[in-house]
Amino acid sequence: MKSNHHSALCASHAAFRKLCLAVSVVLLVVFFPHQRGKADLQNKFHVGEFHFARIVFHTLDDSRNFQDMPPWAHDYPRADRHLLKILAEVTHLRSSGEGYQLVTLEDDQIFKYPWAYVCEVGYMNLTDKEAATLRAYLDRGGFVVVDDFRGAQEWNNFTTQMRKVYPDRGFEQLQLNHPIFQCFYNIKTLEMVPPYAQYLEPAFYGMSDEKGRLQMIVNFNNDIGEYWEWSDEGWMPISLSNEAYKYGVNYVIYALTH
Repeated sequence: MKSNHHSALCASHAAFRKLCLAVSVVLLVVFFPHQRGKADLQNKFHVGEFHFARIVFHTLDDSRNFQDMPPWAHDYPRADRHLLKILAEVTHLRSSGEGYQLVTLEDDQIFKYPWAYVCEVGYMNLTDKEAATLRAYLDRGGFVVVDDFRGAQEWNNFTTQMRKVYPDRGFEQLQLNHPIFQCFYNIKTLEMVPPYAQYLEPAFYGMSDEKGRLQMIVNFNNDIGEYWEWSDEGWMPISLSNEAYKYGVNYVIYALTH
């Protein structure tokens, strides 16, 4: 009888420990779903997989207006995760929905990734170290997608920051016949409607190296990542979300094949 009581007590304690562990996991998920600490900046790299690398950068003082998140984090991590899932569905790339990674230009971790994304560059304020790292990344064959900024003021700040990277290199407006728009999907028009400011006139710009290799594509007056972020919520027209994914897939395939 004593043995049975002891066994029942042990089983009760074991069940209680399992319950505590489950509650702990739930609390971590509930209260820390979007933490952007050192863990996010370090160990999500998996050899042989494609990763969505999002660039973290220093910002101007007026970026403090973004009280909920820093400018570089807009649409993170949903946009990153969703594009990775689409890539896994429509291409032969190995990628998981959790293969998104924050990368700082303060060290060399960005060199693990051939493709990187940066947004809200109207608030970017590169240090000398960040500019030097970005230049080295591009010179070594890295490719950068610039997204989610608009207007003359933000454009002027972005180009000012890029002159820290390449003092003598500028941007050219890309046309529909550029290979980046035809390398996987044959995109039919560059009239990609901005998700929240339809009065804007979107344009696509590129920066190329001395040999004509496109190093960077710029979605100006647009926010294609916004479509990726909310594509599973029904808030955006399906047709426009599909078009946004076509751009994203093409950007990745172009970067990996040129």
